[in-house]
Amino acid sequence: MLFFIAITLSACKQPNVIIIGEGNWDSNAFHDQVAKIIIEEGYGIEVDVVPADTSIMVSGLKTNDVNLTMELWSENVLTYADDIANEEYVEVGTNFDDNAQGLYIPKYLQLENPGLVSVMDLLDFPELFPNPEGGDLGIIYGGPEGWGASLHLHAKMIEYGLDELFTFKTIDSSATLNATLASAYAQEEPWVGYNWEPTWALGVYDMVLLEDSAYNPDDFANGIGSFSSVDVNIVVDNDFESSYPGVFAFLENYTTSSAITNSALAYMQENEVEADEAAIWFLLENTDLWESWVTADAYQDVLDAIQ
Repeated sequence: MLFFIAITLSACKQPNVIIIGEGNWDSNAFHDQVAKIIIEEGYGIEVDVVPADTSIMVSGLKTNDVNLTMELWSENVLTYADDIANEEYVEVGTNFDDNAQGLYIPKYLQLENPGLVSVMDLLDFPELFPNPEGGDLGIIYGGPEGWGASLHLHAKMIEYGLDELFTFKTIDSSATLNATLASAYAQEEPWVGYNWEPTWALGVYDMVLLEDSAYNPDDFANGIGSFSSVDVNIVVDNDFESSYPGVFAFLENYTTSSAITNSALAYMQENEVEADEAAIWFLLENTDLWESWVTADAYQDVLDAIQ
């Protein structure tokens, strides 16, 4: 499969066409479509968005089969620091760095129980979270069993003594995990579980991240403390700036946040639209933001095209 994707990327490469490598998650699709619209309509350069997992995107950047990625989660690329230092590809800037993950509860639940602020506070509230399958223990929902976050939370359950009062129930997909949240939220019932942002769920639902001690890598390996935030970077191949200097300057200015991305993903979910329609909505609703990213001519050309 990886060999097939690599061939596909190479086959898609055409002169004067910017190839964007796209991971299989909604926020990446949204940011790619925003960039595509601005580059095509504002700078007159064709863009092709090609699906690829992170390892293929990184390999493609090194060989110029991928020209741009709008959302490279740098800490998930073990060679990233060395690659940048060795000039394998170029970090243009940071798309957003305020992402978060951990155990969340609905805001209405905290308003009803103001003493529930931190992960450790869960020890005082197990009765709020009865397991729908029965038993004396409360329930904390998690993501799929193989995720690194799930491994951390398994260790946290033991380290914090939560396993004596709660069952940690891993869920086989993020869709199913969010379905449990949606069901509880619709009835304003208690819910506690793993989530992260940016996602549509954190855009639709008013949630609170339970506090934990500060991130420390040694402690974290043992289940202690908060998840760290991650730089989500915009990265291009080595020839990009010389080939597309105007687009490079635009990408240097491209800066968003988890909150902005959450709102776009929520728009996609609530209106049942794809990323390209969400990108147009975003551009129309946030002209003051992206006007500063581009030249005056590019701004007017994009605006004329999408209105």
